[in-house]
Amino acid sequence: MRKPILALALALTLSLGLAVNASAANYVADDITYQNLNGQQLAIKVYTLLPEQDPADLVEDDFEYDGYLYSYSSTTKEEQTFDEENLHTETVTVTTSSKNMEDILAALEPTIEYDDGTATGTLALDHSTIDTQVAGYKDSSYTVTATKNYTGLDRNDSSYIDKTVVKDGRTLSLSNITWSVESTTLVGDQLVPATYTAVATYSGTAYSKTATGYITTADYVGTISVSGVSSIKYTVTYIGTPITVEPEGLLASPSMVIIPGILLLAIIAGALLFLLLFRKNCTVYAATGKGNEYDKCGRLLIRTKNPELRIDRLKEVPEGIIAIEVEEATARKLFGRSINIHYYDASFTHTVGTVNGPYWFKVDVGHAPGSDSMGNEEVPT
Repeated sequence: MRKPILALALALTLSLGLAVNASAANYVADDITYQNLNGQQLAIKVYTLLPEQDPADLVEDDFEYDGYLYSYSSTTKEEQTFDEENLHTETVTVTTSSKNMEDILAALEPTIEYDDGTATGTLALDHSTIDTQVAGYKDSSYTVTATKNYTGLDRNDSSYIDKTVVKDGRTLSLSNITWSVESTTLVGDQLVPATYTAVATYSGTAYSKTATGYITTADYVGTISVSGVSSIKYTVTYIGTPITVEPEGLLASPSMVIIPGILLLAIIAGALLFLLLFRKNCTVYAATGKGNEYDKCGRLLIRTKNPELRIDRLKEVPEGIIAIEVEEATARKLFGRSINIHYYDASFTHTVGTVNGPYWFKVDVGHAPGSDSMGNEEVPT
């Protein structure tokens, strides 16, 4: 008797649409469509992932929905690309031994190619940004000399010669004397020097600071372009086969099953009524912050007579952006009506739109009391 009873219970449950559709772990679909195409029943789920996320996580195990058992068939992807152009400035530094503009321009290229591994472009030198500064200084020395002429000296005696002279504020010391006869006189029958001239040479050491080199900075300006893949749209397709339940032997012995069957049907009807009245028909997910990835937080009951959800009654109360999945049968009864969402002292509303399978929408509930301010509802997806 157990097998027919279980089979009948399963058939009644499926016929009332109480089978819960499993979602791909950690991801919320952008769109879910159930359709019959050329005689084949399909479930099509669309996801948007970041390029680094693994699409293998999107594939679900076999699941049941509305009388069909769905099995994975295929996954297609469509890359969402982008192309951008931006004005970019790159600063270049060169070192020269002089500050002559010709030498500086010889060290700077008219244009440079920019490539940071992502963006590329050609940048041109902006002459108005050229700025040259001394790289540093070093001490150096050099010799300063001066000469002084002395005339009309009666003898070539160095005592007549000054030992120092001052030139440009520097004191120079005597370093050499060159003597010559200026005039002669006749003594007896011989000419002897009468006067002398002297040329005195003075020298000294001077010190100065000289530049060790020059550093020039200049900007190169131009347009750079960047392109790539911002996200990838995945379409996951499942093929459905009808679920058939055969009540073998149920009518083989009518006298043995009629009374127990009536009792069983009464029990099942009561159980189904209980499930319809109190079974949790909404699933709440919390955004992980990684693209379109969500974690399941728990399930809640939403009544069609007074549609309300108390998010803060979940065992794991989420924060920020959450996604709410309402079962199709419940969502159809709520079409065009508003659902009141309560989150501690904050309240939000969402009006149910077109229902085509399980109904999804997102809400930014903000944070628990004492944290940041509450958010606003997002557009349903």
